[in-house]
Amino acid sequence: MSEIKPLQNGIMVTIKVKPNSPKFKIEREKNRIIVNCQSPPEDNQANKEIIKELENLTRRKVKIVRGLTSKKKSIIIHNITEKEFEELIS
Repeated sequence: MSEIKPLQNGIMVTIKVKPNSPKFKIEREKNRIIVNCQSPPEDNQANKEIIKELENLTRRKVKIVRGLTSKKKSIIIHNITEKEFEELIS
């Protein structure tokens, strides 16, 4: 199963989040996308950091659509292709 699914106006990415990491980074682990973020999972801090950093990386609008209180999240990134995203995270 792919962690990146094309949509009409962007992609949906399923990620696993590791909060309280030393620095923000995106890793591939087999077919998973792991997002390490510095912020703790309290008060939506980790979610805000993920959105901010992914918007900075992709220069596109990012929205968490599933998993706001979970380590597994589904994120929509608007106006980007699967190939463009793969190039940015590799």
